[in-house]
Amino acid sequence: MQGGDNMKSVFAGNKAKFAYFSFIFIIISTAMYTFYAKEPHWWYIVWNDILAVIPLFAAMLCEHYFSKKKAVPAVIFGFLWLLFFPNSPYMMTDLKYTSYFKESAYLEYEKIGTNVTAWLMVLNLTVTVILGLLFGMMSMRIIHKIINKRFGKATGVAFCTITILLSSFAIYIGRYARVNSWDIVRPIFLIEKSLNSLSEFSPIFIAVFCIATAMLYVLYYAFDKFVIKHD
Repeated sequence: MQGGDNMKSVFAGNKAKFAYFSFIFIIISTAMYTFYAKEPHWWYIVWNDILAVIPLFAAMLCEHYFSKKKAVPAVIFGFLWLLFFPNSPYMMTDLKYTSYFKESAYLEYEKIGTNVTAWLMVLNLTVTVILGLLFGMMSMRIIHKIINKRFGKATGVAFCTITILLSSFAIYIGRYARVNSWDIVRPIFLIEKSLNSLSEFSPIFIAVFCIATAMLYVLYYAFDKFVIKHD
């Protein structure tokens, strides 16, 4: 009974509450846009945020079992975190939908200046992308702390670096090979689709997203470390 109560605390903590409240804003902004634009298929963006929040809950469960010195479930949820983490920085690629607005930036601003539907799309993309990224950065900070405690700070930095590199490759194949985290259960399919998607553009895309994700995490790390002042 006590174990169940402890498990409930993971889903009732401040980080979990933040995720729940975030989805209220995500759903409201998505509903506003789909109502005005009459594009019900746009609700898929909520699905993208659901995928982005999975690593946060996986990290919290990993932390819970790590604190209880239960290695097996901690490793399982740690692996689940690693598998789904790329879904968070992947949210940056959803900004491609701003390409609906053509021409130069100045003319575009003038063009959408009185277009409520266009501004609602901007609002919705801003909310969903920022929150999706925040879920991922929060989750990486949790895992980073676990690695620091278990293996030392140098290993923690190396782990985050390798994770960001792998994540950037996963974002690439997610966008261009159209594969998902759960395709890991189909390794042959995953490998074939990934190899077929590679091009001269691949290393450029991966490098850009490595830098972007690293910068985002460093900013969140600094905020968590020096503003919130966590250990």
